[in-house]
Amino acid sequence: SQRLTRLVNNVLDFSRLEQGRKNYHPTRLDLGETLTEILEGQTGRMQEAGLDVVTALPPGAAAARLDRDALEQAVLNLIDNAIKYAATGGRLTIKLEPRGAAWCVSVEDQGPGIPAAQREKIFQQFHRLDDTLTGPSAGFGLGLSIARRLIDDQGGTLACEAASGRGARFVITLPAAPEERP
Repeated sequence: SQRLTRLVNNVLDFSRLEQGRKNYHPTRLDLGETLTEILEGQTGRMQEAGLDVVTALPPGAAAARLDRDALEQAVLNLIDNAIKYAATGGRLTIKLEPRGAAWCVSVEDQGPGIPAAQREKIFQQFHRLDDTLTGPSAGFGLGLSIARRLIDDQGGTLACEAASGRGARFVITLPAAPEERP
């Protein structure tokens, strides 16, 4: 039922984003604390899928000003994709690290990976990789498009990179809160 709710919400959010009617409520967030809360709510699902979650969150405040729900939706989409496509890889690594005047949240799996030629296309609406990579996993090809738009609207970016080993690495880059630069 949670998955169905997320799918329906994705379609509704897609409609709001396309019509320019999505409302955001930016606040100052501690990204490490926020990510910890998001991950704690997903622990059971990730464990059931066979994912060993490794986190690297820096001590101290990692402040950014953004809409918490938008960040959560984007991160949940990346976790959902790891569960659907990369759970056989066994490990999901989530890191938060400074990069200049920004914070980077990376979500890296050890699944089949995403070919270099597809790393930008996967953010297009309704785009899905061929069935040899996605297998029987259901989806509409909206999640990454929505996640990118949500992050873009916060002044950040969402990109897909090659993982350090095998798998895929998604990186959300968010501007640090002006009062506190990393």
